[in-house]
Amino acid sequence: MKKLLSFLFNGTVLAIIGLLALSLVIWIVGPLIAIGTLRPLESVWSRLILIGLIVGIYALVKLIGAIRAKRANQAVVNQLMMAQPKGADAPPESPEVKLLRERFEKGMETLRNARFEAHKGVWSGLKARAGKRYLYELPWYIIIGAPGSGKTTALLNSGLRFPLAAPGSNAQGLPGVAGTRNCDWWFTDQAVLLDTAGRYTTQDSNQAEDQTAWNGFLQLLKRSRPRQPVNGVLVTVSVPDLLTKSAAERAAQAAAVRTRLQELHEQLGVRFPIYLMVTKCDLLSGFMDTLGELDRDARATPWGFTFKLDGQQHSDASAFLPEFDALEKRLTNGLIDRLQLEHDPARRARIYAFPQQFGGLRNVLKSFVDDVFSPSQFEQNPLIRGVYFISGTQEGTPLDRMLGSIARSYRLERTVLPPNKASGKAFFLEKLLHEVVFAESELGGTDLKWERRRGLLAAAGYATIGILATAMLIAWGVSYFNNRAYVNEVSQREQAVHLLLQTTPNRASADILVLMPALKATRDLAVGDAEREVPWSLGWGLYQGRKLDSASRQAYERMLVDALLPRIALRVEDQVKTSIDNPELQYEALKAYVMLHDPNHFDPKALKSYFMADWDQNLPRSVTTDQRAELNGYLDDLLAQGPAVSPLPEDRKLVADTRARLVSIPLAQRVYYRLKQQGVGEDIPEFTIAKAAGNSAALVFMRASGDPLTKGVPGLFTFDGYHKAFQPQVDVATRQLSEEESWVLGVQDSARSQSLRDPTALRRLTDDVRQIYLTEYATIWEKFIADIRMLPSDSLPKASQMARVLSSPESPLKPLMTALSHETTLSLSQSKSLIDKAQDKAESALDKSRDQIAKLFGDKPAPQAVADGRPIESIVDDRFNALREMVTSPDGKSPPPIDATIGLINEVYTLLTATETAVQGGNVPPPSDVPNKVKAEAARLPEPLRSLLNTLSVSGTTAALDATRANLGQAIKSQIGEFCQQAIAGRYPFVRGSARDVTQDDFARMFAPGGLMDSFFQQQLARFVDTSTRPWSFRKLEGATMGTDSGTLLQFQRAAAIRDTFFRAGGNAPGLRLDFKPFEMDATITQFTLDVDGQLVKYAHGPQIPAMVQWPGPRGSSLVRASIAPPGAGDNAIVTEGPWALFRLFDRMTLSPAGAPERFNVVFNVGGRKATFTVTSSSVQNPFRLPELSSFSCPGGL
Repeated sequence: MKKLLSFLFNGTVLAIIGLLALSLVIWIVGPLIAIGTLRPLESVWSRLILIGLIVGIYALVKLIGAIRAKRANQAVVNQLMMAQPKGADAPPESPEVKLLRERFEKGMETLRNARFEAHKGVWSGLKARAGKRYLYELPWYIIIGAPGSGKTTALLNSGLRFPLAAPGSNAQGLPGVAGTRNCDWWFTDQAVLLDTAGRYTTQDSNQAEDQTAWNGFLQLLKRSRPRQPVNGVLVTVSVPDLLTKSAAERAAQAAAVRTRLQELHEQLGVRFPIYLMVTKCDLLSGFMDTLGELDRDARATPWGFTFKLDGQQHSDASAFLPEFDALEKRLTNGLIDRLQLEHDPARRARIYAFPQQFGGLRNVLKSFVDDVFSPSQFEQNPLIRGVYFISGTQEGTPLDRMLGSIARSYRLERTVLPPNKASGKAFFLEKLLHEVVFAESELGGTDLKWERRRGLLAAAGYATIGILATAMLIAWGVSYFNNRAYVNEVSQREQAVHLLLQTTPNRASADILVLMPALKATRDLAVGDAEREVPWSLGWGLYQGRKLDSASRQAYERMLVDALLPRIALRVEDQVKTSIDNPELQYEALKAYVMLHDPNHFDPKALKSYFMADWDQNLPRSVTTDQRAELNGYLDDLLAQGPAVSPLPEDRKLVADTRARLVSIPLAQRVYYRLKQQGVGEDIPEFTIAKAAGNSAALVFMRASGDPLTKGVPGLFTFDGYHKAFQPQVDVATRQLSEEESWVLGVQDSARSQSLRDPTALRRLTDDVRQIYLTEYATIWEKFIADIRMLPSDSLPKASQMARVLSSPESPLKPLMTALSHETTLSLSQSKSLIDKAQDKAESALDKSRDQIAKLFGDKPAPQAVADGRPIESIVDDRFNALREMVTSPDGKSPPPIDATIGLINEVYTLLTATETAVQGGNVPPPSDVPNKVKAEAARLPEPLRSLLNTLSVSGTTAALDATRANLGQAIKSQIGEFCQQAIAGRYPFVRGSARDVTQDDFARMFAPGGLMDSFFQQQLARFVDTSTRPWSFRKLEGATMGTDSGTLLQFQRAAAIRDTFFRAGGNAPGLRLDFKPFEMDATITQFTLDVDGQLVKYAHGPQIPAMVQWPGPRGSSLVRASIAPPGAGDNAIVTEGPWALFRLFDRMTLSPAGAPERFNVVFNVGGRKATFTVTSSSVQNPFRLPELSSFSCPGGL
């Protein structure tokens, strides 16, 4: 049973069992492992390859181990060889030395490949090769002891097998290692024994040399076996050394042994077991007499004791005395039996005394053990395994220590015992090495650093395996529960889909939006790994998505055919019915309708293009971009299933009526719209002002429509679009549509269908398509050119800056005009090579699908006819001839006219600069005829130059006027406004309730002819103001004005009215002439008197004679008095003072019209009695009823 278990737990057998188990797991579990959508072990070959790789890796590892073991063995042998002195350094060889050297070299050659059997038994045949080990793999032991302690003798008589010994010869060790020839290597089949020279232990002959040799020997061990230099140490001490040497000598020998052991610990870095062998026990008196009759097995059994190990593999040498006493007691207990068998009295005496002789070793050996193996906190504690008593050979004279002690005590003559007779027997040695020492070879420790590193690696490996195993178990567990939850989730979704389908309208309808929720729910019922990457939490071979997705995909595809297809078929049918006013759209709808009912003409790309255009145009704007993309995805999935045949019956009457209507539409028109529908020219960059005019374009140009400069003419309607896109494709599209027309319109046998097979008719059709295109080309460019404008300038510096940019050498105007001319000149010689290149690069088939059907809507211009003999491109060229002439030299030598235009713009720039300088100096801009020249020149120029020059002229004038207005406003504020605020504002007569009067001098300075208001207007404002309008407004100069009056012009207009009223004589002082004529007076008044600065107006119920009054009066008293007689109960007079006293008096009276503008009635109410006079002014502008007085306010700017 023990041998069976030994076989089963053999490393190789366990490895084979593990490989078989792993291979079985790979074979069974491998197909279930999945990484996303990949199942790497699903095929038989993949599993076989993986199993082969694992077996190969194991074999490779074993091979590498064998190679490393062989190399280690080689290293040891090389060290042994290197230790032999050679050449000039070798000492003279004696015949014996020569023989040893030759044998050593021969032994080394044998050791290079030698392997030693480790075991024998029932399974030896099966493990014959695996059970052999290299020299490096055998346990190594060192034997140390004092010279003559019997080390070599013990080995020679140990009963060990020495495979390297010659057949029939005695075993010998290999001498000469580590720089000395006094160390023998004994190679047995179970261990390597290093028999060191005794002087290495004691180092009492030549300490320096011996110490160096000893250290060299230890370094050799370290290099040869770095992991485990030695497995143990055998320490020998002979009985004569214990019994015959003095205590000091024994202590010195013990100290030497202890020192060597500590050096082994320190230099080899390992802890090893130590076996103390007491040799030459046959020299104890009575040894042979007592034990000589033992049989072979008894002699092979160890005689001694082994110390017990604790859990930390520490031995306790303190048990020496009990163990020794027990061994001595055992000898004593066996005396009776042994004595009865012995008849020789002398031998009986020695047998009887043998236990006492053996007991004589007790104290000296105890002292030796304590000296060598006692623990110390400053040294490595030796691991002593036991003490064993041996005898290798029986030579020499036994020692009778007891008789010698008696003889010395009584001064008797010492009796000399007869010498031992050689028996050729070894006592207590064979099994000691086999069953005790070699059996504990694993007790020898390894290098701590190496062990620590190996332990970390092993721990890391086990941890990795454990983590991976745990991770796999967790992953499978998570995957299982997640897949179960996923299956339940899909089941719940399925129920929700059923409910959603029940609520979805099932009536015939073209509304596809109501179907989207049901389609989405069905599609997403079980999205498997075909639609998305399988998450790790669902994988690891347990994913159920494939099965569920397959079923849900089938349901989704059935729903597309059963629900979506009928609705889009209805939508197409509705389009055919309702698009009568748009023949091109109706044609496309009819084409799609025929496709859905005739699988022979099924074209998925054409159908998708049609439906995408229809949805983009007609779906509600509330439908989001994501919803539109989702709807397109449903359409893709439907069309991907193959020909989509409508389940609805075909309306043949609708098809026939539609065909009859469409067949009358020119085919050229449909070809042209088909080209645009297919996106011809979409890959051609559009023409933009920003690109044509350069970086400075944004400084001067804009689009009247508000579009940015980076948006322009589509690429199809550019020079490259015509020659590289339209021209190569028009023939292809014409042929395609002419062939398509036969089944779309059902005209296979018609005359037109037959005629289109004629190449000449096909070319005419192509030319008709070109005419339609070129007519639209010219219209688009006319609109685009008319949309180019100059940026508005809100300041004079900005207008000047734009003029500078346009007139500079890097002017963007010339490259823009050149680019416009290039794009609108399609038939010039320089373009013909481009045509040829474009035609050479034409594609053989037209198969682009994009939403251009939307371009089918809207009115288009009729194609323009081409005169005979002229190229068809003249449709465009003739309409832009004037533009082309602007950038073309008339004679090929002189500069093009555009240069003169730029020069005129430079004159505008010069004028604006001078104007800016004048304005900055507060002066009026200088007069110039440049704006008129620009206006005249612009009238004969083509667009966009005409608009650009007009805008530049108007913008410059406007900016100059704005700057002038700002200067004038500042001048008004400083020259008029400040004085007006002090002298006029808030004073009478402008504010009727004010107690402060405007002085007549201030009034005259402000309003008199040549006064502040009049002189400023005449000198600086008159040229800019149109006084013929009411109210006054700014005059239009060169198409520009100063803007809208903010109220200042109105004040000047009021000032003019005040001037004309108060300064009619043209003097510098205000003056009025008034005629007072009595009209009626109360009877209670006998006389009314009006005294205006000494000028009297009297009336006493007599003749009504007018009286004239001048204002201001001649005396300058500034006093007006109205009085009545006789005096009454109330006031009899009213008196006003000041320069405006007459006006203040009239303010207190009642004035009423008198039939003419210059006449009015004044009712003087004095003390309740009234007198009425008719007052006639010298002008129709009545100063007392002048609204300009009360509405005038001081101007503060312009």
